[in-house]
Amino acid sequence: MGGYSVIGYLHGILSWSSGNKLIIDVKGVGYLVTVTDRYIITDTGHELELFIYTYVREDKIELYGFENNQERELFKILLGVSRIGPSAATNILSSLPYNRFIKAIMEENIQVLKEISGIGPKTAQRLILELKSKVNDLTVDIDYSPGVKQDEELYEALQGLGYSRREISSALENADINEELDIADKIKRVLSLLGRDKM
Repeated sequence: MGGYSVIGYLHGILSWSSGNKLIIDVKGVGYLVTVTDRYIITDTGHELELFIYTYVREDKIELYGFENNQERELFKILLGVSRIGPSAATNILSSLPYNRFIKAIMEENIQVLKEISGIGPKTAQRLILELKSKVNDLTVDIDYSPGVKQDEELYEALQGLGYSRREISSALENADINEELDIADKIKRVLSLLGRDKM
């Protein structure tokens, strides 16, 4: 195909949105960008910046937007997995927070990976086999400690209060939690972020 420009970053004004499709106005030029469910914005006129992956094929050029460069790098790695295209990669990043996905791969946690829509045990195992060595360098971004499993007790307790694993995962990214806290204190801190402190 003819020449094209690889776009790596956009900073502009949201002029239109529908689902996970956004149009960002950058000095009068509108860029159509696909984002993950975690970055859906409906407030037009809002200023935003996105790290962009330019997906190029013979019949299409598509832009995929991410909150930070780490997510964009993970998206690129996912595209290198057999039978994983941009839609599937976007679905993965929509279903699990960056940190939790990386940890699930490194810990070979199939149960967590099965939370991703359309991912069964066999596909989860394939993701682990193909990604574990590739995402190892990304663990420096998430303070990963090998052998430390997800706190399933915390997830189960919060799910019992009516929250989904996706809601809990998002809250945990911003919660000030360390391993020294007991389970009750962990629940309180996460609930305060979820906005319904029931303790």
